[in-house]
Amino acid sequence: MPQMANYQEAGDPKPGATVLLVSTPAGKRKTPLLVTENYGRGRTVLFSTEGSWRWKMWLPHDDKTHATFWQQILRHLVTDTPGQVTASTPKSVLSDETKVPLRAEVRDKQYKPVTNAKVQARFMAPDGASATVELTPQPLEEGIYSGEWTAEKPGTYVADIIAGREQEEIGRDVVTFRREDGVAESFHTSQNRELLEKLSEQTGGRYYKPGEASKLANEISYSEAGISTRETRDLWDMPAIFLLALGILACEWLLRRRWGVV
Repeated sequence: MPQMANYQEAGDPKPGATVLLVSTPAGKRKTPLLVTENYGRGRTVLFSTEGSWRWKMWLPHDDKTHATFWQQILRHLVTDTPGQVTASTPKSVLSDETKVPLRAEVRDKQYKPVTNAKVQARFMAPDGASATVELTPQPLEEGIYSGEWTAEKPGTYVADIIAGREQEEIGRDVVTFRREDGVAESFHTSQNRELLEKLSEQTGGRYYKPGEASKLANEISYSEAGISTRETRDLWDMPAIFLLALGILACEWLLRRRWGVV
């Protein structure tokens, strides 16, 4: 980079700032020349010199470095700038869950909160089915709209959030999420009471709280149905059969002796 010829002392950079260039005047300490920092939802850039035009004058006429430098600064300032409508969901993957909470922030062209907008979320299901849900404004948060929808089937969903006012469209945003079944047990160690109650209802059972565990023994009903185990044994391995056979033989011997046969 050619010499700038002048600079302004900007002071020490803040803790959250990033220094990209420094000036090194002869006999003086280094001072920040190009500094950037995030501020709120935006970004700030400090270029502490007015002599960048000399940069262009010192270069060949076909050199585009100076123009590229300013283009990149402006691009850096507006990159990741949120739109007038910003939608989000706390969970991008629903593990054994069906309810999808949505939150949308709506702002006008001056990025001030819009409190009287009509906000709709149009859902596209994996099988091509669609549904529309209207989001309601939050009383304690200006420009914030929220709602909830139920994803009936597993798969990937797309939600298109559109905000408008009268005949004017303010903006739109897209949110994607996925519903997966049969994975909660592998990833969640806490008790999923909603899932347990649903399973017990669908299978004809009952959900017991820890305080109701003492009722479990009395409320379990006996059923003849179940698993039967067959066990085969030889007759001579059974003591009752052996004693019966021995008794029959003894009775026969006693009768024969009484009758004088033996």
